[in-house]
Amino acid sequence: MRLSQLQSNVNFQTASLFIFDSLANVIDFAFHFWMGRVLIPADFAVLQTLNSVALVYVTASGVFQPVVSRFVAEARGKGDEGKVAAIFQSFLRAAFWLGLALAILVLLLSNVIAQLLNLPIWTIQVSATLIFLSTLRPIAAGVLQGQENFISFGFTRFALALGRIVLALILVQAGFGLTGAIIALPFGWLVSVLSGFIFLGKSVWKKGEGPSSNFLQEGWKLSLYALLAYFAFMSLTSLDLIWVNRYLTGELAGAYASLILLRRIVALLPGVAVVVMFPHIAKILAEKNLPDGLLIRTSAIILAADGALTLLYFIFSKQLVQLIFGEAYRAASPLLGWMGFAMIGVSLSSLWMNFYLAHKPRDFVILLGCAVALEWLLLYLFPASMPNAVLAFGVTGWLLTLSGLFLYLFKTRPALTKTYA
Repeated sequence: MRLSQLQSNVNFQTASLFIFDSLANVIDFAFHFWMGRVLIPADFAVLQTLNSVALVYVTASGVFQPVVSRFVAEARGKGDEGKVAAIFQSFLRAAFWLGLALAILVLLLSNVIAQLLNLPIWTIQVSATLIFLSTLRPIAAGVLQGQENFISFGFTRFALALGRIVLALILVQAGFGLTGAIIALPFGWLVSVLSGFIFLGKSVWKKGEGPSSNFLQEGWKLSLYALLAYFAFMSLTSLDLIWVNRYLTGELAGAYASLILLRRIVALLPGVAVVVMFPHIAKILAEKNLPDGLLIRTSAIILAADGALTLLYFIFSKQLVQLIFGEAYRAASPLLGWMGFAMIGVSLSSLWMNFYLAHKPRDFVILLGCAVALEWLLLYLFPASMPNAVLAFGVTGWLLTLSGLFLYLFKTRPALTKTYA
């Protein structure tokens, strides 16, 4: 009976997390779609460029979440609930000083960063607050995840999206335009951090015994690999917009920003499959079995989901762009289907990234670094245009996917076969 009740609770928590995450994604896209309608194309390009750059750091700082979650789960599994508070406090302390130092650095270098990204300097200064808050959030989220409190975990994500769109609605309607939209970005993170602290309660602020130094050392090593992988992957998906915003007109940059937003939908569809795959890969490898079947099934899901949406992008490109963004963004229509096809390659590369993070990440992290360098090189060599930006992005993503496949077939799989023999 206890087992059935436990499974029922897990199912309820998982379903609740799915609902909160789905709502957060809907609100997130509604925010960006709405901004595309109410802002002029040049201002929309500024917002999307800043958001894309911020996502690189947010993804990188997010590697603290699985580390904290693992430590908390290990402590709970060993019956050392008292260590949870010390784990939270030690990582929160490190995140606080790291976030503060980086925020100050962004403020000091705001003029240089603004010139590099071709953005107004005040947008960089406002983003310093986002840098600080987004460094704190993974700590609270990691504890909630490690405690298997998925309802609260999902709500913090929902609170981020809701807080941002509510403040943006108020400020934009009040006539603040781009300024209001930019201010709303860090406000959403503030709401999420505060809600996370509230859900954790008072117990995490009490003194307790922390994990061993060896365990911490192992966690930081894995975090470093994950940091490099996530940073490179997010850079891979941001370089083209930065390049377009720097070298093309504001109107064309705004049109390309609409393509960026629509390609993110392609990336979201197979996301659940990759999330589910990650722990199963780790379990299969621990049982000394080959993960071929799981990799094939996950790839098929990605190809089916992304392929179906990309087909719609090819058929209804003009209608979708005009319906969502308006006539001012019509330059994006001919490229929508090709952007979807390019994103399929990048989505498949995320499968390999997660596989190698669950196994031995070094080789694929090197491939990711090479992919970022290749995209920079292609963008540098190609004449400045929207089609060339899509081409550079797509070529890089598909080559990375094929490189991951070759790495698995000719190095990783033979090594696993030999080890498991």
